[in-house]
Amino acid sequence: MQGLLDTLQDPHARHAMLVHFPIVLALIGAVPLVIHLAMKARSRGLGLALVAWYAAASIGAALAANAGEAAEEGVEALSLTPAEQAALERHEELGENGWVWPLIPAALVAITLAPRPRVRLVAGGLALAAGAGVAVWVGATAHAGGELVYKHGLGVPERGAAPISTLRPRDDED
Repeated sequence: MQGLLDTLQDPHARHAMLVHFPIVLALIGAVPLVIHLAMKARSRGLGLALVAWYAAASIGAALAANAGEAAEEGVEALSLTPAEQAALERHEELGENGWVWPLIPAALVAITLAPRPRVRLVAGGLALAAGAGVAVWVGATAHAGGELVYKHGLGVPERGAAPISTLRPRDDED
């Protein structure tokens, strides 16, 4: 448990940990959207679950962005190359206000709960398109973040650095 708490103290590790939740929800979200549309958006339970699904993706994106802002402060203290600075700006621009995007399919799925079949189908089709758009946006944002880490080595401990939990004495050690 202490290891998890230590991870949450490090902005880079916290961002890496939190960002995977909205990525998974956004990328897999098209599957239940297709099922909902195939059922002509008649399943109230699935519709409510999808609203919650995309609301959770929005909350996860907001938490990840908040952690990313904290992590950025540490990275900006470094002297970045122009390529690193450009990669950082691209990732930041894509992630900025990203919590809003999952709310679009959530709102459209909420409209599918209306009793009118034509409204349900149109809203369901638009929700599927919006969900696909969110998946593309999340993929682009994740790719830009991956370039920061794997291409430029930003936001990761230096090679050979001690794990966070070994940097501070534990409470049970006197």
